[in-house]
Amino acid sequence: MQEYENAKLIVRFDPQVCIHVGACLRGLPAVFDASRDPWIDIDAAPAEAIADTIGRCPSGALSYRLKATAD
Repeated sequence: MQEYENAKLIVRFDPQVCIHVGACLRGLPAVFDASRDPWIDIDAAPAEAIADTIGRCPSGALSYRLKATAD
């Protein structure tokens, strides 16, 4: 399991579950770029856009958790 984290979001990727459809790469290429290391840059888009793209992952290999914000 790979995990990527910033102040607003935690993204998890399970390469054993991924079926390589590429929905994430096409949906938000600024964040998901297989030619880059690390391939997920969660600072490249708003948390809501990342969560929306992850929601389209057909295999469930990508998941996320929004962090609680203190107001």
